Amino acid sequence: MNEAIVHPSQSAAQVEVERAECIRQRNVAAKFHYETGRQAALWLKLHERHASSEDMAQPYAQAAKALAAIWPYSDGSLIALGCGGGEKDIAILKELPKGTHFVPTDVSKPLVLKAVQIAGEFYPGEATTPLVFDLATADDLLEFIDQHAEPNRIYTFFGVIPNFPPQNILPRLLTLLSPEDRLLLSANLAPNGMEPILPQYDNDETREWLAEFPKAHGAGKGEVKITVETDGDLQHFAAHFHFQEPCVMEVNGKHFEFCPGDSLQLFVSYRYTVEALADTLEPYGIAIEDSFLTTNGEEGVFICGLQ
Repeated sequence: MNEAIVHPSQSAAQVEVERAECIRQRNVAAKFHYETGRQAALWLKLHERHASSEDMAQPYAQAAKALAAIWPYSDGSLIALGCGGGEKDIAILKELPKGTHFVPTDVSKPLVLKAVQIAGEFYPGEATTPLVFDLATADDLLEFIDQHAEPNRIYTFFGVIPNFPPQNILPRLLTLLSPEDRLLLSANLAPNGMEPILPQYDNDETREWLAEFPKAHGAGKGEVKITVETDGDLQHFAAHFHFQEPCVMEVNGKHFEFCPGDSLQLFVSYRYTVEALADTLEPYGIAIEDSFLTTNGEEGVFICGLQ
């Protein structure tokens, strides 16, 4: 199996500094829920139970065919930003020319290697280059990618944009794109408001997955609660760990005390409408060129380019 190439943004020392800062600010970065093999397994279990369906696969298949029909290059790179297990990205890769170089990337080394394994089952002998980095913090990311991927790039960005305030992640995404590139992103949608889709988040699998982080760092008895919050014109789901007994969380040689009633934000997931997504992308010079929705309208896949 290909060895993953790790960017300094995911070096052990840097990760520990960021981990401590997250706990100090009581706001855990999304990447800390995908680090270990157990976390990756719990996330995959959650995804299979609450997000995997034939209807969910439909817009990715449609987007793959539409993109392949307009993609003019016989070579180039498919760069999967936040690949997770890689299944959706590989569904796109299947429709592209055989000479396309697959570059799965994620903050989680176990998930990147899982994507390499799955790609190898479909394309035995084909080269893949797994990269481990943090899009949210790496300042020289384009230079790093340039060392490991060819021009003529399709970037996939599946399941990532919901987990960040758009003003935090979109400027970083923009630094990677050139006019010749295409961006294929997915967004969680709320066509009928937040309440009908709350069970997708407020469930035992989500709580078990998210509770791994505080428990691994010294949190005692507590409860993960899922709520709906508003940030400007957008709504998002938020998960907080509510402490029910005093404890000290220790990271990177630092100690953080928590008392009953304190909380630690673990996770956010922004929800859009198609119109709200277009309005959110527009200030960053990113335009939606084509869109594909699930039958229930709760997830969309969007072919995008620079304006």
